[in-house]
Amino acid sequence: MNRTMVMQTRDLVRSFPIGRGQKVHAVNGVSLDIAAGETVALVGESGCGKSSFARLIMALDKPDSGSAQLMGQSLTTLRGSKLHAYRKMVQMIFQDPTSSLDPRWTAAAIVREPLDNFRIGTPEDRRARVLDLLERVGLGAHYSERYPHEMSGGQRQRLGIARALALEPKLIVADEPVSALDVSIRAQVINLLCDLRDEMNLSVLFISHDIGVVAHVSDRIAVMYLGRIVETGKTYDVLNAPKHPYTKGLLDAVPRPHPLQRRERAPLDGDPPSPINLPAGCAFRDRCPVAMDICSRITPELKPDVDGRIVACHQAEFATEKPEHDHV
Repeated sequence: MNRTMVMQTRDLVRSFPIGRGQKVHAVNGVSLDIAAGETVALVGESGCGKSSFARLIMALDKPDSGSAQLMGQSLTTLRGSKLHAYRKMVQMIFQDPTSSLDPRWTAAAIVREPLDNFRIGTPEDRRARVLDLLERVGLGAHYSERYPHEMSGGQRQRLGIARALALEPKLIVADEPVSALDVSIRAQVINLLCDLRDEMNLSVLFISHDIGVVAHVSDRIAVMYLGRIVETGKTYDVLNAPKHPYTKGLLDAVPRPHPLQRRERAPLDGDPPSPINLPAGCAFRDRCPVAMDICSRITPELKPDVDGRIVACHQAEFATEKPEHDHV
């Protein structure tokens, strides 16, 4: 059965001029779909363009070219009141819960702000909604008059989640939502997000570099390298049988805590090329163990392979290796 698509992007491009006719290519032709109730994880090294893509989805920035739609509505043409209405449908959970919350406001005021901005309900309705949200994220009504500095990091992130859910959005963009938290409380916040996602049938774009977290929360994975998607597929399939050499390199770099699971690691050699001067052909070719001549001349397209995985690699069939141990 076909699922309703909440978000669809096609060939999104965004670059940033840095003077002397040069520009940084942050997002370079990204096409990605997210269905209703689906969580798609966007993974890749720092600087690969994940956050720049998120800003485009949030309509905080505009693409140079390409298209993006939320619930069939084009983002690239939104202006004025239509842009304001769009903000109600997509909300963000930020990486740092401390810097994303106003220290002068109480928890109740922080969660109520989006309701006030959109004039939703009466003051009594808003107060009831705020208290309900605080309860749902595990804080309780007794936290309503506390300030962010009176809470722990995990509690502040729960508060940020409550604020993001206040408007009942169709899409949540979670940008490294647990990376700033202590390891001991990450699992609690992740489980909370999963429970709320299932309860409210939310669609989530989950941005992370933590493979363990991604394995737990996502239905599908999109792997990003230097502004391009190089592989997408179901989470279990991608993590246990990667097709693109870059995906395999990312997984080989994941530490294995159990001695019997340790194997010779094959970390990615070298650094990514400059996003200012993109190389011809495949941008990963100078770090790729299976690169061939065609890789230096032709940029591989993202297309289905024989197993139904979507991969941008001239030698995807040679990049597959039977896994020794499951990642999920």
